[in-house]
Amino acid sequence: MGIFGAMTTAVAGLQAQSFALENISGNISNSQTTAFKRVDTSFADIVMSMGQSSSRQSSGSVLASARATNTLQGPVSASSIDTHMAITGDGYFQIQRKVGESDGEAQFSGANLYTRRGDFVMDKEGYLVNGAGGYLMGIPIDPGTGNPVGDVAQLMKLSTGLIEARASTKIDYAANLPKQPRTGLLDITDYTQNPALNAASPATAPSLTGSLAYTDIDLSASASDSFTFDVNGTTVTLGPSDGTAGVISIGEAVTAISAQLPAGISVAQGTGADAGKLVFSSTSTGSSASITVDNIVATGTNTVAADLGFGTSATASGTDAVPAGTGVVIASDFATFQSQSREGGSTTVYDAAGTPADVQFRWAKMDDSPATWNLFYQSNSEATGSQTMWTNVGTDFVFNSTGKLTSPTTGEVTIPNMSINGNSMGSITFDFGTNGLTQYASSQGDVDVTLTDQDGYASGSLISVGVGDNGRITANYTNGQQIDVAEVPLYQFNGDSALKREDGGAFSVTRESGSPVKMNEVSITGQALEGSNTDIAEEFSKMIITQQAYSANSRIITTANDMMQDVLNIVR
Repeated sequence: MGIFGAMTTAVAGLQAQSFALENISGNISNSQTTAFKRVDTSFADIVMSMGQSSSRQSSGSVLASARATNTLQGPVSASSIDTHMAITGDGYFQIQRKVGESDGEAQFSGANLYTRRGDFVMDKEGYLVNGAGGYLMGIPIDPGTGNPVGDVAQLMKLSTGLIEARASTKIDYAANLPKQPRTGLLDITDYTQNPALNAASPATAPSLTGSLAYTDIDLSASASDSFTFDVNGTTVTLGPSDGTAGVISIGEAVTAISAQLPAGISVAQGTGADAGKLVFSSTSTGSSASITVDNIVATGTNTVAADLGFGTSATASGTDAVPAGTGVVIASDFATFQSQSREGGSTTVYDAAGTPADVQFRWAKMDDSPATWNLFYQSNSEATGSQTMWTNVGTDFVFNSTGKLTSPTTGEVTIPNMSINGNSMGSITFDFGTNGLTQYASSQGDVDVTLTDQDGYASGSLISVGVGDNGRITANYTNGQQIDVAEVPLYQFNGDSALKREDGGAFSVTRESGSPVKMNEVSITGQALEGSNTDIAEEFSKMIITQQAYSANSRIITTANDMMQDVLNIVR
């Protein structure tokens, strides 16, 4: 190859070392650039004498080329900005570049680029933009299901205005009901209106079977004539003034007696088989009633006690009607209801306009065999008198002897047409899941509520945006809601090192890199940034070596030039 070949090779060496120094300079310059990937230099020899024998081959020239370090992780450090994110391990964010604006709207190139630079912040339009002008792409989240909408990423533009209210459709609930509540069972006989939901049962009216002699009672002889008897301890008196010309017919006796009877008892003139009889009945609620008529005394000239046909006393009993269940507790019964039920927690629900309403729950045990509970909610906190204050949900919750819920078996019931203080909430699903309701022993005898939650909310405006470790972009609103609005996908390449470097730490796809593949799992850390993978100390070491190699190549040129001068001096 000779002296001229040596000089040519030395020049190639200078060029190679200059290229290496250029890379070292760029690496050091970007040592503080977010997610920067340093560029190393590879040297390859170029054999110039391939056609000669091995004994005549020279070392050849040199060619310098860049070697990418895209797959080498940079250090991850914490950040105080919520929307900053760092990738751990493999993967790239997908971004696009802004090319201009039209009618105040950002216009984009449409070409996807890939980067690990995660210093994203939200701009005035709601886009997430990194420090190099890369606009983040993500997959929208369905607010109803919480699942991604498809798998194709698009430019993420978060709504900076109000989010509309969402009506509550479901209440999630979990609680243990005490096997023996300290309030005992709810007694429907203590209520003006039956708060249960059972149908009415027929009543058997108590009746006295004695008949009135001669169809009437003659008390006309003297003003002192009278006929008295006691009904459950209350004395009832008939006198001459209660009849026509002192003769009291059965009908007149019924009218006179009715005004004197104790509360809960009435009297009527018997018909059919009871014709000629006074028929007494109970009007109070309860499972049974007993009526006793005694101390029958007649005074005067023309009245004989025996004419009544049952001597001086008689007792009649029968079964009262169980009143039909109304499924409500009226205000006047609240004190009784409060003493016979246990607090069951509360939650706030919302109508379609975002109007909040506080739902208070109470549980009442209705029966021991089988163990049956009813759930009530406060439908009108301002109710008075006969106005409805609490409403029965409308379901019997039945438990077996081991405390397991046996009915209903669906894990949820519907509260139809829920109304809270005049606000219509619509039908709400009361969801207690598979094991959300139990009936185990409780030392306090109270309801132990472990969960009350619901899915509605009022309208609200955006106050901040954050990133979760699962790659979800979460928007925080003034109404307290945290809503996942998008999912940040990561992409990987079979040939990472063959990606083409672009400005701002971005890469574009090449034939050699292969197409991007969406990763099934992402490893993103929120409020963190990946640093440059440049090691300053290592770069300084490489710089010294490069400088020495450059100087050595320059010495070759000097030496070759001296040798050439010697050749030229031969002919002088």
